[in-house]
Amino acid sequence: MNRIACGLVLVFLGGGLAACDTQRDEQEAFVAMAERSPEGFARTDAAGNILQDDPDDWRTAPFFAGKISFRPPYPNPTRGEPVTLPFVTLEFNAVSNRMVLRTRDPADPRRLLLLAEVNNAAETGGHEFRFSPIQIGVTGLHRLFVFDATGELVTYGDVMLEGGG
Repeated sequence: MNRIACGLVLVFLGGGLAACDTQRDEQEAFVAMAERSPEGFARTDAAGNILQDDPDDWRTAPFFAGKISFRPPYPNPTRGEPVTLPFVTLEFNAVSNRMVLRTRDPADPRRLLLLAEVNNAAETGGHEFRFSPIQIGVTGLHRLFVFDATGELVTYGDVMLEGGG
């Protein structure tokens, strides 16, 4: 919920702004965690089975909790195979229709590279981002970010790119 929506909740429900401030604070803490360096990753096979989970990866941001759910990308690690990041929209229009998957540019970490986008994310049901590791280009552990159309962070997690094939 953005600040305008929080204000409308205050007006229509007569409640305090404290709930919106708490949610905003939780969202900001989530974003701060996402900005840390990548550490660990959920290991998956080519079929998407989780072989070793990472509880820090692919959690849903407070603004979207209960409305959208992510599974770890697969395969992870990858040696160059296309990577799929599946998610399920649980509530119609609870997220923006367009969502994007980004990672930090290895050449300029202040810049985010677009890896993939989904243009029907507001529709309930299963969706997926799909990208080629060649877009990142550098082996190692990389943090991925999913943003909604307004630039709000929805989830984050790490993918391991291994050399050779």
